[in-house]
Amino acid sequence: MAATPCNNRLKLTPSNSPFLSRPSRSPLRGRVMHESRLSLKRVVGTTCSSASGFHTVKDSFAYIAGGAVVVVDVNGDSYAQRFYRARPTAQPIYPTTTFHNAPSTPTATPKANDSRGRVALRDSPYASGPEWPESPGSKTWTSRERIKAATCLSLSRDGKYLAVGETGYAPRVLIFSLQDASSDTPLVSISEHAFGVKAVAWSPDSKYLASLGAANDGFLYIWKIDPRTGAARLFQQNRCTSYVRDMVWLGNSLITLGVRHVKMWRVEEGAATSPTKSRFLSESVSSTPPPQRALPGRNVLLGNMLEATFTCAGVDGRKIIICTEAGDVCIFDDDDKQVKLLKVLNLGFSISSITIWGKVAYIGGRDGHFATLEVDGVMEAKESSILSTTATSKGVVAMGFLSQRLVTIDSNHSIDIWNLACLPGDKAEEAGSHITLPGHGEAIVGIQPLPKPNRMDAAFVSWSGSGIVAFWDLEGRVKSLIHIPVDTCDQDSELDMINQMTCARVSRYGKLLVTADRQGVLKVTDMATSECLLDTRAHSADCLCISLYEDDSKFLMATCGRDRTTQLFHRSSNGAVEHFQTIDFNSKVVQVLIPSSDKVITCSMDRTMQVHDILTKEDEPDVLAAVPSKFITLKASPTSMTMGQDSQTVFVSFLDRSVCQFDLTTGRQISVFKCMDEGGTESAVLDSLSVGQWPPKDMDFLLGTSNTDKSIRLYEANSGSFLDREWGHTESINGVCLIEEDDGTKKVVSVGSDATIMIWILDLNDQPPRSMSRDPSPVKDGTTGRPTLRRVLSKAELAEFQRPSPCHGRQNSPPRTLRRRTSRMNLSAITNAKTPTGNLQSSPSNSTIAEDTPSRRPSADSRQYSPPSSPKSKMTRRPSLPALGVVARKKSSSSSLRSAFGTLNMSTEQTCRTLRAYRKKLTSAEPLSPEVLTELDQELRLTAAALGDRAIRSKAMNETVLSGLLDEYSERLVTLLDEKMRLNYQPKEQGSTSPVDERSGSDGGDSGSSSP
Repeated sequence: MAATPCNNRLKLTPSNSPFLSRPSRSPLRGRVMHESRLSLKRVVGTTCSSASGFHTVKDSFAYIAGGAVVVVDVNGDSYAQRFYRARPTAQPIYPTTTFHNAPSTPTATPKANDSRGRVALRDSPYASGPEWPESPGSKTWTSRERIKAATCLSLSRDGKYLAVGETGYAPRVLIFSLQDASSDTPLVSISEHAFGVKAVAWSPDSKYLASLGAANDGFLYIWKIDPRTGAARLFQQNRCTSYVRDMVWLGNSLITLGVRHVKMWRVEEGAATSPTKSRFLSESVSSTPPPQRALPGRNVLLGNMLEATFTCAGVDGRKIIICTEAGDVCIFDDDDKQVKLLKVLNLGFSISSITIWGKVAYIGGRDGHFATLEVDGVMEAKESSILSTTATSKGVVAMGFLSQRLVTIDSNHSIDIWNLACLPGDKAEEAGSHITLPGHGEAIVGIQPLPKPNRMDAAFVSWSGSGIVAFWDLEGRVKSLIHIPVDTCDQDSELDMINQMTCARVSRYGKLLVTADRQGVLKVTDMATSECLLDTRAHSADCLCISLYEDDSKFLMATCGRDRTTQLFHRSSNGAVEHFQTIDFNSKVVQVLIPSSDKVITCSMDRTMQVHDILTKEDEPDVLAAVPSKFITLKASPTSMTMGQDSQTVFVSFLDRSVCQFDLTTGRQISVFKCMDEGGTESAVLDSLSVGQWPPKDMDFLLGTSNTDKSIRLYEANSGSFLDREWGHTESINGVCLIEEDDGTKKVVSVGSDATIMIWILDLNDQPPRSMSRDPSPVKDGTTGRPTLRRVLSKAELAEFQRPSPCHGRQNSPPRTLRRRTSRMNLSAITNAKTPTGNLQSSPSNSTIAEDTPSRRPSADSRQYSPPSSPKSKMTRRPSLPALGVVARKKSSSSSLRSAFGTLNMSTEQTCRTLRAYRKKLTSAEPLSPEVLTELDQELRLTAAALGDRAIRSKAMNETVLSGLLDEYSERLVTLLDEKMRLNYQPKEQGSTSPVDERSGSDGGDSGSSSP
């Protein structure tokens, strides 16, 4: 039965018709789909490791690359790539009929481990949902539905369809149409296998598709394909639990071969019945459909090859040649109606691939050997059938023929397209008569974009653990290749560790190449002369990051490692790269940045980000030091950081799956957001952060990688809204970078441990974005006997590097006036109470009140050495009772007291009390600096001038009285200052004039001039 919608209700209708039902409406038709901002343009490298991951037909060949399949169309000396992949929740256009003539109710309970009994909910006849699947845009794949790597593929002989098999638990067999360009939507998705798909193969007439599961899956399925639409229907099946290495068609028979296994399966098609005629002849249709027939198969007698492992087979019509790991070449012998295996010859090397073109069989080995055989001679069991043998430095993993060319995939994951006159291992190979699609051949550790112009004319550089540094353009061509030797570990080392290159950086103009390895050895190489300028052990453990800064006059370099240190280097005036400081940390340093010539930023696993200023000694430009400037506490352990577009902010990603933006000037957090997916259901940890700008929308965006789901993600930098995510790598993504071409086109390049490089085109104009502890122990130092660099500057040495003081402009700044806020209830209660009266000047609390008065300008010494008092304590502190008593006597009521508080009269009284307390303190022996006296002198003169202007404007007092007050005030204050200076500062030279005397004279002049 099937569930069909009827008036918003589900109605069960019979679905036991023996004929194929009409394909359901495609969910992609008539629906608005989410357009991706990232589109795959080129794939460099392949993950193909056997002949089952490569196939050729006509002028096209296909190979697997991570989670995608690349189809290359060759036209002369040029080629074009197409890409086919499907998300975990991708809905196929056509459904799959898994049970031929399936009854309406199950006749038996399927076993738990029987993949034939596993029917997805959307395909189940008892599903309670609608018959058509949901739109792909309404679902989002989670981290549990991880991207599965493609393990095998096959192209149909007519060039219409591509079949792809996946690995892992609950894999799929996907069928794509080759009539379209790159596609993310399969025609058919088959989910019958339980534990990986080992091989897929199309029959010669493209009517059948065979899919073989891994040994743990143990099933072989034959699917009948509709030649018009590509829809699949299960035709026959059987168990196959052997370890199979390859699967080929021989006419209507299917051959599987592997470890001590060669078996022939015969596909028998019954008498065809016209569906139209049977539809009207309902009486001829049985109510109970016949049971499905099993796929018949017979083992091939191996004879003396019983212990052999068969790796590959080549088919040409009715001819088949089978090869083994030991180098044996075998054929079938079926004279007495029992198929036997006959050994013809041995080539002496391990055979990995074979293909037949015309009358010649081409055989390749994993160790680099290549041979050609005469097919007729082999079929006649002649040992003299060898035509030629050559040897190359790279083994052949898979190969096949196009119309007039041979395509090979070597052990370095490079793809070569050969002319028939030039074969692998020939001397003519050096003439360059073949097209090469290069690859790294091993896990790629990192990537760095290169500014243009540069010496190599490259767009980016990548490196691997063995020391290979490759410079690439955006078309996937290698512009330059450099091999940096990596030091081997000592045999006496207790740590069984293989040394590898961990990070590399190229200077701004492409002159220097800096590399580091797992032993902490740092090397600086001149790109022009290949001369090693520096070879030292910077860290005692893995070097995790290298940061360079270079301009016309300065070169700085910083490295950080797992040994909880950061090393700083610079280029001296004589051109040598020298080490000048070691900075210690409490935990592993994740990343280090040098955004400018005077700043170093580090973030470590102890949830801190530190900013150091790079200072230079006076008259010694080659003596540098990094002085701590700012200490920012982070909310979680960081994973990556990058500078903002304005170079004043920094973005930091954390292990709690969030990203924060900080202002480097103030150290404050500006924004924070969670790295959610398009559905807002799951978050991910971001690595390899980089910031870009999209001018058409005036928008900044964040680019990063997530190994949580092996995706590349885009977020809006300011709001954190999700923009897009794409995938293609099936192993960890080790780096991503943003590259802008001369025409303004932006491209994203990602590298991974699957040895592939993927180049994406970025376009953000399609539609608007949618909103949405324990520290590790240091590694034991025992890998090498070379001493580690160590130069930690003491506090006394750091004190010699002084920052420029900004106090010279402080005299012109206006004084800050703070108003004390006091509770009205406390004032009224205390005013009404009877308080003892006393002399304000003799009270010991008077000086305290005068010192804490907000109108008093603090001295420079107190600002430099004393911590500022808490504003909260000043706000909540009660005044002393004697002071309030004086105020209460002068005011008649609490209301008048509140109205007078903060007025000019109250400020004048407070100033008088402050001056009286200050005169008492002048009698002490405490030293007084000349700078403070200069500032006090200026403030007194300005106060006297302002007081005179105020008196003239308000006519509040007599000019004679004002002049007398000012003269008396000036004489008394100058006398006290002179006495203080004579007690503390003795003149060094006889006859020298004291600056205080000059200031007193100027004071008198100013005072006299201010009075009429």
